[in-house]
Amino acid sequence: MSTASPKYDCVPLRNDQTTIGVVQSKLITVDPKNPGKQMDANLSHMLFMIDQAQAFGKKDLLVFHEFPLAGFNMTWSREECLNAAVEVPGNQTEAIGAKAKQHNCYIAFGCYAKLEDWPGHFMNMGIIIGPDGEIVFKHWKTRNMSGMGFSTTVYDVFDQYVEKYGKAAIWPVARTDIGNIAIMPCVMEPEIARAYAMNGAEILIRYMTGGGMEKYRIDLQAQCMANDMYGVFVNQAVSPENIYYEDPWSGYSSIIDNEGAIVETACSHHETLVAKALPMSIYRQTHTKPMLLKELFEPLMAEWVSPSGPNSFADKMPNSIPESMKHYRDIRRW
Repeated sequence: MSTASPKYDCVPLRNDQTTIGVVQSKLITVDPKNPGKQMDANLSHMLFMIDQAQAFGKKDLLVFHEFPLAGFNMTWSREECLNAAVEVPGNQTEAIGAKAKQHNCYIAFGCYAKLEDWPGHFMNMGIIIGPDGEIVFKHWKTRNMSGMGFSTTVYDVFDQYVEKYGKAAIWPVARTDIGNIAIMPCVMEPEIARAYAMNGAEILIRYMTGGGMEKYRIDLQAQCMANDMYGVFVNQAVSPENIYYEDPWSGYSSIIDNEGAIVETACSHHETLVAKALPMSIYRQTHTKPMLLKELFEPLMAEWVSPSGPNSFADKMPNSIPESMKHYRDIRRW
């Protein structure tokens, strides 16, 4: 049992090492008008993969890609996205929670989610379920890239979000007995990774779909090196059964150390497991938050004008990706 006590909020580690398993699984897209049958099949496959991953040695954390339950299609409308979205909590999270409890592990995955207190909205949500079967972390995507989605992000309803959840929920970190974990689907934004590091994140998960392009993995490596964090890059496998595309840019799922080096990576683009034990106890003996001299940056940030303002989904939301492209284009300041 670890006795290391870093100078940031954390809980004692269950073991000196944390073993991570990255499950590179298929992406099978549901029919958004009738998602039930395929959603059930995807959930069953996910549960099967959990059992298989744990059969080859104990893993403390299993990480799946962005959309293992419903898949993804860029042509979906808002109504279709809501039909395919997972209720959180709901039947799917309960079934995955039962597996987490069975194997005494944490399970992380992404999904389109819908929340009871946000009617009409769907979120690209990262979820971590703990070994007690309960959700220990859920966080929406921080912002959308124009043309790449129209789920509700934190920035799109910023004032409502902060009023409902508080400022601390902008950059949440799951403080678990296997390490401090955050999920960051956003790419090419080092400020987001730095914010999680400033909140004490030790393991940064980036889940993707069709995101195996090397630049996105290199981007995560850079953030791990700059912020002294471990990284988990998880992408989907080649998926011949997918009715929309077989998957360009599949594979490349990897585990990255706190110096930015790839320490384990998928040996193929097919369904596979990537696993590595991280020396968390030793890591905590010297790890600190980033040495950020905020006074240097405050004058710059005070004068900076964002390319678009927050809260743009407060009154009206786009109903498709083409509409979202126009929406974000119309609200640009520069």
